[in-house]
Amino acid sequence: MPTAYSIQAEDTCGGTLRGTSGIISSPNFPSEYHNSADCTWTILADPGDTISIIFTDFQTEDKYDYLEVEGSEPPTITLSGMNVPAPVVSNKNWLRLHFVTDSNHRYRGFSAQYQVKKSIDFKSRGVKLFPGKDNGNKFPILNDGGIKQASNSCPDPGEPENGKRIGSNFSIGATALFTCDEDHVLQGSKTITCQRVAEVFAAWSDHRPACKVKTCGSNLQGPSGTFTSPNFPIQYESNSQCVWIITASNPNKVIQINFEEFDLEIGYDTLTIGDGGEVGDPRAVLQVLTGSFVPDLIVSMTHQMWLHLQSDESVGSIGFKINYKEIDKESCGDPGTPLYGIRDGGGFSNGDVLRFECQFGFELIGERTISCQNNNQWSANIPICIFPCLSNFTAPVGSVLSPDYPEGYGNNLNCVWLILSEPGSRIHLAFNDFDLEAPYDFLAVKDGELPDSAVLGRFSGAEVPSHLTSNSNVLRLEFQADHSMSGRGFNITYSSEYNRAGIPMMI
Repeated sequence: MPTAYSIQAEDTCGGTLRGTSGIISSPNFPSEYHNSADCTWTILADPGDTISIIFTDFQTEDKYDYLEVEGSEPPTITLSGMNVPAPVVSNKNWLRLHFVTDSNHRYRGFSAQYQVKKSIDFKSRGVKLFPGKDNGNKFPILNDGGIKQASNSCPDPGEPENGKRIGSNFSIGATALFTCDEDHVLQGSKTITCQRVAEVFAAWSDHRPACKVKTCGSNLQGPSGTFTSPNFPIQYESNSQCVWIITASNPNKVIQINFEEFDLEIGYDTLTIGDGGEVGDPRAVLQVLTGSFVPDLIVSMTHQMWLHLQSDESVGSIGFKINYKEIDKESCGDPGTPLYGIRDGGGFSNGDVLRFECQFGFELIGERTISCQNNNQWSANIPICIFPCLSNFTAPVGSVLSPDYPEGYGNNLNCVWLILSEPGSRIHLAFNDFDLEAPYDFLAVKDGELPDSAVLGRFSGAEVPSHLTSNSNVLRLEFQADHSMSGRGFNITYSSEYNRAGIPMMI
């Protein structure tokens, strides 16, 4: 079986990608993209495989700068504006992304994660049903003689099962409105419009929506509370259609949510979050989330927010745990301060700016500045402060932390830290916390600067090691993590002391 690998396609203008997973982002992301860009990325998988793509950020000049996605259903999807699009799943073994910008305004652009679903996995799932897809809504564009026919009206879109249609005018410009029966939730567009296509045809702007039976969820009231996906932290059920509506106790407030836990089957199970009380209205969607990446906070524009969990017919994941509370209008909420970070600025209203830096010895990953936008969303997540994986320490006292401690250090690491003290001194290590995947991830402490220096200890697992003291004025710490699971990591403090008498120190 071939080894899975991923590819990152940032800061490049197009290309062909063949990895099983990866990231695609607009040129210069997360800074502004260039004017007059014309980039095409093609993701290729093996015959029979499918590809899911999940957008984590999307900001373009509406209508003038756009991203076209080909190879899905419908065959071409055009994305533009400031809303994060829903995930896209291919119906072929390829997806093509075409990014075009004009010569005027520039924005952050987009970033998306893609993942290849192997054919053996896909076949075990059965037939994948896409929301709103209805083959009965398709209409012929040729008459019996193969000649194009002009049309001034659209075909009857019908009514969704367990729902109703309002409107019987199918002429150009007419709109049909759909609603669902009680205990059912609408999937797809609430309204569709009959429009002219290619000068001589008429077609609805979208497929007729579907009405799915609501299987879980509840109505929640402010000022604050917590709720979870069904069975959390055990995996949620397949074929779920869960709806939560949160209403502020004060109609002059808005709703803020943050995630304690979040993990959905990437690309196939989604949590759609919308503004107001009209569940399923695509114009009110704030975010569509899948996988494990989530914003720090999501804030509504009105006193209500709805959340719609949809899972497919296969196995799920642990789901989510969400906290909510009501806050002042025209506010993005307090995003917090990163661990080992410093924040400058205390305003969270529209237009306010927060600036971040890290404590000495830590490296900032992410945006140094974020702003509260008029849609009540921060322009980016707060950054994180990580401990560099290769560095020297010369201060007499300090700390050594595994990368991203205590959130889990990740995989495929090979870190080396040198602690250097004055000649004639010795270094003392105190282990405050220790949790590594045993026996595959380990920390080796060596008495000296070189890789072949004497080993003072080799540690793995969750037992906190005893204190150590060097015999020389240099300690070498080597941390290795394999390709799979990780633990919490470690937190070590060190101190050095000069031994003038040459007598062993009592520490």
